[in-house]
Amino acid sequence: MTPKRGVRPELWLTLASVLGSFLVYWPFRGDMSTIYRFWDGPNYLTVARTLYAIRPDNPLLAYVYDPRYYLTHLPLYPLCVRALSWIAGYEPALLLVSVLSSVAAVLLFYRLARDVWKLPVPEWLALVFLFLPPRWLLYRSTGATEALSAALVLASIWFFERARIGRASLTGGLAAVTRISGIMLAPAYAIALAKQKRWRSLPWLALIPAGVFAYCVFCAVRFGDFFAYLKPHGEKIAAFRPFGFFPALFQKGLYHQAEFHILLFVLYAVGTFRLRHRFPVLFWYCLFTLALLVCVSTEDWSRYFLAMAPFALIVGFHDLIDTREFRWMFPIFAALSLYYAWSVIPLNGCRPDIYEALRVHLGLPAAPAPP
Repeated sequence: MTPKRGVRPELWLTLASVLGSFLVYWPFRGDMSTIYRFWDGPNYLTVARTLYAIRPDNPLLAYVYDPRYYLTHLPLYPLCVRALSWIAGYEPALLLVSVLSSVAAVLLFYRLARDVWKLPVPEWLALVFLFLPPRWLLYRSTGATEALSAALVLASIWFFERARIGRASLTGGLAAVTRISGIMLAPAYAIALAKQKRWRSLPWLALIPAGVFAYCVFCAVRFGDFFAYLKPHGEKIAAFRPFGFFPALFQKGLYHQAEFHILLFVLYAVGTFRLRHRFPVLFWYCLFTLALLVCVSTEDWSRYFLAMAPFALIVGFHDLIDTREFRWMFPIFAALSLYYAWSVIPLNGCRPDIYEALRVHLGLPAAPAPP
């Protein structure tokens, strides 16, 4: 029997995705609590376990003081963690959701690259997608929303390109209640539908912000504040203008960080504009996302920009990625991405004593003693 076309590349990509995360965990295999403690894992663990019913004695309040802070954590990822907690417990479920979502994301990316975008060497581009940029490898392997959000955005685009607007809007709405950047699918789709004069399909797009609106209603009913999601982000939107946090960097003497952010912006902006002729939906999604994030006053652009990285970096620069020079450099880049993850994880986690107190507070099993 002749094997079905595409089965073998999808199998290899699945193995590569899982192996990449396994290698991230390898140095910490004797004490996985180091992985579980990595931010924002403890926050999502708390939401998954309590469903936003944060008690005043929660140990994590030593960091943020106000229980309403946890309302900034949108609900879909912690609900998925809760749904899979029966398999191995809440803490492993943090990683299981990310690993499974990463597999879904790379397979969707591969199918889009092969069948919709008609890119050369879609298998190679999908492999690079798993490791570029380094922060994507880090967050798709830890307790974070990036992998689930990427899978849902890619699924939404898959449906949209197949003219299934209702399904595209529904999965886009799920992406928006995973990471808020998913809302940017709505104006991107609206422009594409308007250019095609498909006016009757436009009402479906209301499904994309509907989930976020429903979450705000939940905050209003449960906590008396419709805008509870936005309030803890007040510092980020206080100076809502392009590069609004740059003056603070220069005041602190962090001019090298300012240069990094300028180069990061240029890289994503160039990648975005390289999409505009062949990939209009991706172009408009990236352009709206870029415009939003450039105006958000945060030094964490390299994480926020992950929402558009598969498109602005991989699709936007696909011709440069498919070169002999890049292929030779890729193993070094993948190794450096792993080194980055191994180095960052121990440095950006919840304090061990607070995390152990959180385990007790949430009624989770005590961590086994490290060997």
